[in-house]
Amino acid sequence: WTSRPAEIEDVAELLHLEEEPVVIVSGRAELGPRALGHRSIVAPSTTAAASARLNDMKDREPYRPVAPICLEELAPSVFSPGTRDPFMLFDHQVNAEWLDRIPAVVHADGSARLQTVGQDNELLHRLLTAYHERTAIPVLCNTSANYNGRGFFPDAASAMRWGRACYV
Repeated sequence: WTSRPAEIEDVAELLHLEEEPVVIVSGRAELGPRALGHRSIVAPSTTAAASARLNDMKDREPYRPVAPICLEELAPSVFSPGTRDPFMLFDHQVNAEWLDRIPAVVHADGSARLQTVGQDNELLHRLLTAYHERTAIPVLCNTSANYNGRGFFPDAASAMRWGRACYV
């Protein structure tokens, strides 16, 4: 491993150019069954292969869906209803014009378990904003940064020991 200081905007550039998943370990871990941004694996949502790659990384069945994170202010243009949903509690339909643009997060029925990201989630909001500026896509894949069937990574060192991601 090598390391260098990086801003979250650098991570957006890396996601855009490399199209590889990135593990985010920031601040305190969330409690509960969902990745809400402090212990997440994020990846571009622009290919169906991204979902397969994430499921393979996590030793999950290939049919398991991957959740999208989307800028809250742009969610209604991508999802229906696209209302505020910061905890991934509801399914939203992916609007027809976005189905082919974000296939990694679209379930078989055209829905997605959306997490909207507002300015109250500063890190993810900055990441999504920077990614959107580079790609015109306000959506990334998001899944829990954890060992299969176990808790979230406690720190970046544990994610690096896991060794299934190129970037932590």
